[in-house]
Amino acid sequence: MEPTSPPPMPTCIHRSGQRMALFLVGGVFALLGVVMLVDGLAAGDPFGVVLSVVIGAGGFWIVFRSCVLGVEIYSTGLTERGLGRSKVIPWCAIDTVGTGDGPGLAPAQAPGLLLKDGTSVGLGAIASSSSRIVDRDFALIKALHATHVTGCPHCA
Repeated sequence: MEPTSPPPMPTCIHRSGQRMALFLVGGVFALLGVVMLVDGLAAGDPFGVVLSVVIGAGGFWIVFRSCVLGVEIYSTGLTERGLGRSKVIPWCAIDTVGTGDGPGLAPAQAPGLLLKDGTSVGLGAIASSSSRIVDRDFALIKALHATHVTGCPHCA
């Protein structure tokens, strides 16, 4: 891997293809929920109305979260934004940065963090089937963490 100089802060790492796919899937479910809601209201079916609201709300949630999916890097740490949650991780809480291999025919690889308290945080929001892209992102996060550790009196 080639040496990486720290980028200007903040930096965002995201996968446009992953965002677009989730946006389209969420849009289909949101549209399906709206169509089912209109049909359920017209038929007077309370179960259909509840089901359509749940499907539509889930679709709108996927659309919303797909727009913010990724990892934002700041001088104080990083924020991982997935479909269901966001997690803020300060640089001082990170023990090591490592890669993970997923199961399957085309394993998804993404940098993962091992925190000082022993918990592991996977950065699945930046997973990719391209090992070249993952290696580049992994090198960036690892270099920024190493830069922080060498200059931080609390991390010694």
